[in-house]
Amino acid sequence: MAIFRRATGAGPGLTAQVDAAQKLYAALARQYDDETRFITGIRKQAIAALALRPGETVVDAGCGTGWCLPMLAEGVGPTGTIIGFEPTEAMLAIARTRAIQRGLTNARLLHACGNSALLDAVPDAILFSYTHDLIRSREALANIFCQARSGSRIVSTGTKLFPRWFFPGNRYLRHTHRATITNFDSFHQPWTILAEFCSRHQVQVKVPGSRYLFTGILD
Repeated sequence: MAIFRRATGAGPGLTAQVDAAQKLYAALARQYDDETRFITGIRKQAIAALALRPGETVVDAGCGTGWCLPMLAEGVGPTGTIIGFEPTEAMLAIARTRAIQRGLTNARLLHACGNSALLDAVPDAILFSYTHDLIRSREALANIFCQARSGSRIVSTGTKLFPRWFFPGNRYLRHTHRATITNFDSFHQPWTILAEFCSRHQVQVKVPGSRYLFTGILD
Protein backbone atom coordinates (compact mmCIF):
# COMPACT_ATOMS: atom_id res chain seq x y z
CA MET A 1 0.00 0.00 0.00
CA ALA A 2 1.01 3.64 -0.28
CA ILE A 3 3.16 4.95 2.55
CA PHE A 4 1.82 7.95 4.47
CA ARG A 5 4.07 9.66 6.98
CA ARG A 6 4.17 12.83 9.01
CA ALA A 7 7.48 14.62 8.57
CA THR A 8 9.57 15.32 11.65
CA GLY A 9 12.07 18.05 12.37
CA ALA A 10 9.77 20.93 11.46
CA GLY A 11 10.96 24.45 12.06
CA PRO A 12 9.84 26.70 14.91
CA GLY A 13 6.53 27.54 13.24
CA LEU A 14 4.74 28.33 10.03
CA THR A 15 5.15 31.71 8.46
CA ALA A 16 2.06 33.91 8.22
CA GLN A 17 1.92 33.26 4.49
CA VAL A 18 1.97 29.47 4.89
CA ASP A 19 -0.59 29.69 7.68
CA ALA A 20 -2.90 31.73 5.46
CA ALA A 21 -2.47 29.25 2.62
CA GLN A 22 -3.37 26.32 4.87
CA LYS A 23 -6.55 28.00 6.03
CA LEU A 24 -7.47 28.85 2.46
CA TYR A 25 -6.90 25.35 1.09
CA ALA A 26 -8.51 23.63 4.07
CA ALA A 27 -11.72 25.45 3.21
CA LEU A 28 -11.33 24.75 -0.51
CA ALA A 29 -10.21 21.09 -0.39
CA ARG A 30 -13.45 19.33 -1.29
CA GLN A 31 -14.19 21.40 -4.37
CA TYR A 32 -10.58 22.09 -5.39
CA ASP A 33 -10.42 19.55 -8.24
CA ASP A 34 -13.70 20.74 -9.73
CA GLU A 35 -12.72 24.40 -9.53
CA THR A 36 -9.32 23.85 -11.13
CA ARG A 37 -10.32 21.72 -14.12
CA PHE A 38 -9.34 24.61 -16.39
CA ILE A 39 -5.64 24.00 -15.62
CA THR A 40 -5.69 20.33 -16.65
CA GLY A 41 -3.91 21.02 -19.94
CA ILE A 42 -0.99 22.98 -18.49
CA ARG A 43 -0.58 20.43 -15.71
CA LYS A 44 -0.24 17.65 -18.29
CA GLN A 45 2.35 19.73 -20.16
CA ALA A 46 4.32 20.22 -16.96
CA ILE A 47 4.36 16.49 -16.18
CA ALA A 48 5.44 15.73 -19.75
CA ALA A 49 8.25 18.29 -19.41
CA LEU A 50 9.67 16.31 -16.46
CA ALA A 51 10.65 13.60 -18.98
CA LEU A 52 10.31 10.90 -16.33
CA ARG A 53 11.87 7.50 -16.85
CA PRO A 54 11.10 4.13 -15.24
CA GLY A 55 12.81 3.68 -11.89
CA GLU A 56 13.28 7.39 -11.16
CA THR A 57 12.24 9.28 -8.05
CA VAL A 58 10.00 12.31 -8.50
CA VAL A 59 8.81 14.81 -5.91
CA ASP A 60 5.37 16.41 -6.17
CA ALA A 61 5.96 19.52 -4.07
CA GLY A 62 2.77 20.80 -2.49
CA CYS A 63 0.88 17.85 -3.96
CA GLY A 64 -2.52 19.10 -2.84
CA THR A 65 -5.27 16.61 -3.62
CA GLY A 66 -2.86 14.38 -5.51
CA TRP A 67 -4.24 15.14 -8.97
CA CYS A 68 -0.79 14.67 -10.54
CA LEU A 69 0.06 11.42 -8.72
CA PRO A 70 -1.39 8.93 -11.26
CA MET A 71 0.42 10.57 -14.18
CA LEU A 72 3.67 10.74 -12.24
CA ALA A 73 3.26 7.06 -11.42
CA GLU A 74 2.93 6.29 -15.12
CA GLY A 75 6.19 8.10 -15.75
CA VAL A 76 8.34 6.38 -13.12
CA GLY A 77 6.66 3.00 -13.38
CA PRO A 78 6.33 0.42 -10.61
CA THR A 79 10.08 0.49 -9.89
CA GLY A 80 10.11 4.25 -9.37
CA THR A 81 9.11 6.37 -6.39
CA ILE A 82 6.77 9.33 -5.95
CA ILE A 83 7.21 11.56 -2.91
CA GLY A 84 4.46 14.07 -2.31
CA PHE A 85 4.23 16.55 0.53
CA GLU A 86 1.41 18.86 1.46
CA PRO A 87 0.92 21.10 4.52
CA THR A 88 -2.89 21.13 4.45
CA GLU A 89 -4.29 17.99 6.03
CA ALA A 90 -7.67 18.28 4.30
CA MET A 91 -5.98 18.33 0.88
CA LEU A 92 -3.60 15.53 1.81
CA ALA A 93 -6.48 13.32 2.95
CA ILE A 94 -7.90 13.47 -0.57
CA ALA A 95 -4.46 12.68 -2.02
CA ARG A 96 -4.17 9.64 0.27
CA THR A 97 -7.55 8.37 -0.85
CA ARG A 98 -6.61 8.88 -4.50
CA ALA A 99 -3.34 6.97 -4.04
CA ILE A 100 -5.15 4.03 -2.44
CA GLN A 101 -7.91 3.96 -5.05
CA ARG A 102 -5.37 4.03 -7.89
CA GLY A 103 -3.17 1.38 -6.27
CA LEU A 104 -0.14 3.65 -6.13
CA THR A 105 1.98 1.45 -3.89
CA ASN A 106 5.11 3.48 -4.66
CA ALA A 107 3.68 6.79 -3.43
CA ARG A 108 5.00 8.28 -0.19
CA LEU A 109 2.84 11.14 1.06
CA LEU A 110 4.09 13.43 3.81
CA HIS A 111 2.26 16.00 5.90
CA ALA A 112 4.83 18.78 5.75
CA CYS A 113 5.58 22.32 4.65
CA GLY A 114 8.24 23.12 2.10
CA ASN A 115 10.61 24.56 4.68
CA SER A 116 10.48 21.41 6.84
CA ALA A 117 9.79 18.52 4.45
CA LEU A 118 12.28 15.69 4.87
CA LEU A 119 12.63 13.58 1.75
CA ASP A 120 13.83 10.02 2.25
CA ALA A 121 15.15 9.60 -1.28
CA VAL A 122 17.19 11.77 -3.64
CA PRO A 123 14.88 12.99 -6.42
CA ASP A 124 15.67 12.93 -10.11
CA ALA A 125 12.88 15.42 -10.83
CA ILE A 126 10.73 17.86 -8.87
CA LEU A 127 7.33 19.21 -9.87
CA PHE A 128 5.79 22.45 -8.61
CA SER A 129 2.24 22.56 -9.96
CA TYR A 130 0.32 25.67 -8.96
CA THR A 131 2.28 25.97 -5.72
CA HIS A 132 2.22 29.75 -5.77
CA ASP A 133 3.31 30.36 -2.19
CA LEU A 134 5.92 27.59 -2.16
CA ILE A 135 7.94 28.77 -5.15
CA ARG A 136 8.11 32.29 -3.74
CA SER A 137 9.73 31.08 -0.51
CA ARG A 138 13.52 31.01 -0.72
CA GLU A 139 13.65 29.10 2.57
CA ALA A 140 11.33 26.37 1.32
CA LEU A 141 13.11 25.97 -1.99
CA ALA A 142 16.50 25.82 -0.26
CA ASN A 143 15.26 23.03 1.99
CA ILE A 144 13.89 21.01 -0.92
CA PHE A 145 16.81 21.51 -3.25
CA CYS A 146 19.47 20.73 -0.66
CA GLN A 147 18.03 17.21 -0.58
CA ALA A 148 18.25 16.85 -4.37
CA ARG A 149 21.27 16.32 -6.56
CA SER A 150 22.82 18.72 -8.99
CA GLY A 151 21.27 18.04 -12.36
CA SER A 152 17.81 17.25 -11.06
CA ARG A 153 15.07 18.34 -13.46
CA ILE A 154 12.84 21.11 -12.13
CA VAL A 155 9.45 21.99 -13.62
CA SER A 156 6.98 24.57 -12.38
CA THR A 157 3.70 25.81 -13.76
CA GLY A 158 1.10 28.23 -12.49
CA THR A 159 -0.55 31.59 -12.88
CA LYS A 160 1.22 34.85 -13.66
CA LEU A 161 -0.06 38.37 -14.05
CA PHE A 162 -0.32 40.01 -17.44
CA PRO A 163 2.09 42.86 -18.28
CA ARG A 164 1.53 45.81 -15.95
CA TRP A 165 -0.09 47.92 -18.64
CA PHE A 166 -2.92 45.41 -19.05
CA PHE A 167 -4.56 46.30 -15.76
CA PRO A 168 -8.09 45.13 -16.75
CA GLY A 169 -6.74 41.62 -17.27
CA ASN A 170 -4.84 41.70 -14.00
CA ARG A 171 -7.90 42.94 -12.15
CA TYR A 172 -9.80 39.98 -13.61
CA LEU A 173 -7.07 37.53 -12.55
CA ARG A 174 -7.00 38.87 -9.02
CA HIS A 175 -10.76 38.47 -8.81
CA THR A 176 -11.02 34.98 -10.30
CA HIS A 177 -8.02 33.59 -8.37
CA ARG A 178 -8.77 35.15 -5.00
CA ALA A 179 -9.94 31.75 -3.69
CA THR A 180 -6.65 29.98 -4.47
CA ILE A 181 -3.92 32.61 -4.07
CA THR A 182 -3.07 34.28 -0.77
CA ASN A 183 -1.29 37.27 -2.32
CA PHE A 184 -0.04 38.44 -5.69
CA ASP A 185 3.43 39.66 -4.72
CA SER A 186 6.00 38.97 -7.47
CA PHE A 187 3.28 37.54 -9.69
CA HIS A 188 4.54 39.14 -12.88
CA GLN A 189 7.46 36.65 -12.76
CA PRO A 190 6.65 34.13 -10.01
CA TRP A 191 9.55 31.89 -11.07
CA THR A 192 12.23 34.45 -10.08
CA ILE A 193 13.51 32.59 -7.00
CA LEU A 194 13.37 29.24 -8.78
CA ALA A 195 15.67 30.66 -11.43
CA GLU A 196 18.26 31.48 -8.75
CA PHE A 197 18.70 27.75 -8.17
CA CYS A 198 18.65 26.82 -11.87
CA SER A 199 21.04 28.85 -13.97
CA ARG A 200 20.02 26.67 -16.92
CA HIS A 201 16.32 27.26 -17.37
CA GLN A 202 13.70 28.50 -19.75
CA VAL A 203 10.24 29.98 -19.29
CA GLN A 204 7.37 29.68 -21.72
CA VAL A 205 4.49 32.09 -21.25
CA LYS A 206 1.32 30.41 -22.42
CA VAL A 207 -1.58 32.01 -24.26
CA PRO A 208 -3.33 34.19 -23.24
CA GLY A 209 -0.34 35.29 -21.16
CA SER A 210 -1.50 34.42 -17.66
CA ARG A 211 0.12 30.97 -17.35
CA TYR A 212 3.72 29.85 -17.56
CA LEU A 213 5.85 26.73 -17.80
CA PHE A 214 9.29 26.85 -16.16
CA THR A 215 11.81 24.11 -16.91
CA GLY A 216 15.28 24.03 -15.42
CA ILE A 217 18.25 21.98 -14.27
CA LEU A 218 19.24 22.29 -10.62
CA ASP A 219 22.72 23.79 -10.17
